[in-house]
Amino acid sequence: MAGTVQGKVAVVSGGSTGVGRAAAELLAQNGAQVVLLARRADRLEAAALGMAGTVLTIPTDVSSGDSVRAAFAEVEKRFGRVDILLNCAGVARIRAIEETGDEDIHACVGTNLLGPIHTVRSAVPLLRAAGGGDILNISSEITLDHMPLMSMYAASKHGLNGFTAAMRRELRADGIRVGLVILGSIADSAFVENFSDEDRRRAHPVWEADGYLTRVGAAKPLSSATVAGLLYGLLTNPPEVGQDVVHIRPAG
Repeated sequence: MAGTVQGKVAVVSGGSTGVGRAAAELLAQNGAQVVLLARRADRLEAAALGMAGTVLTIPTDVSSGDSVRAAFAEVEKRFGRVDILLNCAGVARIRAIEETGDEDIHACVGTNLLGPIHTVRSAVPLLRAAGGGDILNISSEITLDHMPLMSMYAASKHGLNGFTAAMRRELRADGIRVGLVILGSIADSAFVENFSDEDRRRAHPVWEADGYLTRVGAAKPLSSATVAGLLYGLLTNPPEVGQDVVHIRPAG
């Protein structure tokens, strides 16, 4: 039988937009005490206004260890524990490798790989204080089917997959369930904000010629709300249920 998130403390990175925001809304609606992490304070406040209960917003740069440590120090002071960590923050760049700048590398690796490393490192003592809990890391279908002009995104998400697998082994004795969710196309994702119109115009014919957009179901993408409902289901499964890797994509 499904469990409950009532009274649980849930920390959501990337919680101001897209899947992170939708998942946070569902958690709050069902009684969780939600903490939203994202860079922009204005977006955090806008997201929190639409959520049930009291939602704590902490402007955080997940690529910075110091910023994440400060955020979790605030969580510890307020709640003393964490039951759920949902890592949704993500950044991508459309670049040929020879055009990839240092900022592109730092943005992708910093947010997509270092971000979950930083949040997991800070969350684990608080998850232990709760007697165990759940970590869900959001990865991408690009790790199963490589997308031209997206090498830094792919590299960082592959790294996240490996880190998640290592944490699953390391933390299972503590009653901390660590899952990886591989997502396909999402209709209302804030992900597209990463790309300029010029980048998209250049990349689209390359992706079409490769057949990538058809293979990942880009013509019929899922909504963030649909994905949030599936994530909620994972987070309320009995703790003895293993859910190491879950692939969520459009049907067909």
